[in-house]
Formats: sequence, C-alpha cells, structure tokens
Amino acid sequence: MKEITQILHQGDTPEKYHGAVNPPVYHASLFGYRTYQEFLEAAEDGYRRPVYNRSFNPTVNLLEKKFANLEHAEAAIAFSSGMGAITASLLTFLSQGDHLLIVDAVYGPTRQFCNEVLGRMGIESEYFSAAESTNLTGRLRDNTRLIYLESPGSLTFEIQDLQAVAGLARPRGIYTIVDNSWATPLYQKPLELGIDVVVHTGTKYIGGHSDLTLGLLACSAEFFDKIKPIASMLGANLAPDDAYMALRSLRTLPLRMAQHQESALMVARWLQSRPEVREVLHPGLPDFPGHDLAQRQQTGYSGLFSFRLQPGTAQARHAFVDTLELFLIGVSWGGYESLMLPLNTSHQDDPGWRAHRGLDDDMFRTSIGLEDPDDLIADLENGLAAWRMAMD
Repeated sequence: MKEITQILHQGDTPEKYHGAVNPPVYHASLFGYRTYQEFLEAAEDGYRRPVYNRSFNPTVNLLEKKFANLEHAEAAIAFSSGMGAITASLLTFLSQGDHLLIVDAVYGPTRQFCNEVLGRMGIESEYFSAAESTNLTGRLRDNTRLIYLESPGSLTFEIQDLQAVAGLARPRGIYTIVDNSWATPLYQKPLELGIDVVVHTGTKYIGGHSDLTLGLLACSAEFFDKIKPIASMLGANLAPDDAYMALRSLRTLPLRMAQHQESALMVARWLQSRPEVREVLHPGLPDFPGHDLAQRQQTGYSGLFSFRLQPGTAQARHAFVDTLELFLIGVSWGGYESLMLPLNTSHQDDPGWRAHRGLDDDMFRTSIGLEDPDDLIADLENGLAAWRMAMD
C-alpha cells in the first residue's frame, strides 16, 4: 500500500463509530471500568490503555499510531508542543555528569534548554558543526551519552550525515536523537538510517494550518517504554481536540508538501537570479554545500529556506519587508501562509555565535506557503524594487 493511502486509512475503524469517517474526540480526564478485573488489566499498562488522560487518550493514540507508521517506527508519543517532545527525550537519556554532543545548527529553544536547564543539572553540552558529523570520533568522551542532531538545521539548513553518526554511536551505546521537522517523515526517515529517536515540531508541516501547537516523537517499543513515563510525568500531553486537528492535517500532508517543495524551489531559483541577492540557502539547490548529502538521505525538500540580500541599510531592509503583501512577518513556519522573518534580531545576545553561523543583518528566512508561486515572486519583486529605491 502506498504511503499516501496509508496516511488516509491506516488505523481508521469507522465501523466502531457508527460508520463515522472521522474518529470521535474523547473528552475525558479519566476512563472508568465496571469490574475490578477490567480495571486491573487496564492499569497494568496505563501508557497503552485508557486509564488517565495524561497517559493515554484514544484520539491521541490514533494520531500516534498513524505517525509511527509514517516514520516506520514501532511507537510514537504526541505532545502539546515540539519542545515537549524534545525535552522529554533529552531528560530520559541524560543524567548528572553526562556529556551531550549537539549540532550547533540546532533550534534556538533547544539550545537554550541544553545550556540553561541541562547545565544546571550537571550535564555538559558540547556543540559541533554539521560538517563534523561524518566522523565525530574526536569529540567522544567516556561519558558521552547522547548525540543530538537537526538535519537540515535551523536558519542556515546545514545537513548532517545521519547514517555516519548512527554508525558511530550505536556500537558504543550512545543514544541518538534527530529533529526531523523540516523534511517531515515523507522526505526523510531517520530511523531507517540508524537513529534511535525522531522528534518533530508538529506545529509546522504536520499541523500545516497555523492553528495548533503539536509535538511528536517516534521510536522503537524499547525506547517508548523509557520515554513515555517521563513524558507522562512532565505533563506536556496533547489535548484530544488538537489530536483530532492533527489527524485532519495528516490526510493532506503529501499534497501540501509537494506544493511547498515545488513552490519553494521555484522561488529560490528566482531569488538566485536576482542581483539584489547575495546567496540562497536551500538544500535543494545544487550549489548548496550539503546538497549531495541531502540527496542521499532525503527524498524531497520542504518550503523553508533563507537568503541574504546584498549589504544594505536598515531603511532598505524595512522597505523590502514592509512592501510585501503576501508575506507576513512571523516566527513559525510550515503553514498555508507565506512568512518572511528578518534574522537581524536572531540571537543578538550572542554575537560570536551569530558570526560563527554566518548570520548577518541582511539575512531573511522565508516559509513558502500554498499561494501561487508566480504571485509570491511578483510580491518579492515589488519588495526588491522598494529595497533598491531605499538604497539609492
């Protein structure tokens, strides 16, 4: 059965719900039983059977089953945000005195959690460049417990060699986690490359409509048994209404991602042709530094990328953004609407890190939505015209 068909039908049982094609939303804080024995049997595994909503909800569980199938995983856990998935997995595998290797292209809040929260717990976070991912042997220590990846990385989209990292880590008993939000399970399956745990900010492409926050995690049954108790204890469980909305969104994920990919590549190539643009950072472009690796471990691309304008003034940058009509200014991505995020304010509290990552004041991250790409290009052309006028 093809993946797009599995997304639509896997796990659905309308015959249980009077033929309803959409599953019911279970609004229940607890689930009661008529006999002592029934309760005992359910309570034996409250993480896989309904006893208390924080640990199991049937609507949420259907989403988890569909998502596990999509990631080719044995199990999945849904959270109320992407950071819920990220923090629960990190806290499961790390303890005081451990050493964490983490790619320096990682999502800002993940970096903050590692530096501030894990740091207070006596866990050392050491950052490495994406280029080092082909061989991290020199970074390993006796107490290295976990390697955390995000490929492509945030803001500048560096590609990491997932198979090389997994091949190094697994024989040594080192756990691996990757944030797969950008590529989605449609275009990258890290578990098949040897990664242990995959996390997602499902708020982005999985949700796809900018109307819910969602975290997802996929792994083996063994790792589920380790992570789920921590996740339940932390309490970042997904509400059943949001699970229902995520199930709705999954049905159109292949169609939406195909459009995001096509439109973003069209816009990225057009930007490359413009004299006002210094560089376009999109893993699908042949001259992107990690393009060859991306082609080996991905089967497609999403709609998020960055570009650098020629060195300009603050007035010109404002003119460019303020002239745009179809692009909103927003910090998230992956929805139906196109976004433009100026990166001049990103990580201003750490200028050394900005310089190391190549962030400058003329850099922008754009999320290409589901509008007609010709309309988006026309909008960008007007923005660049305003930029030129402000520079004169």
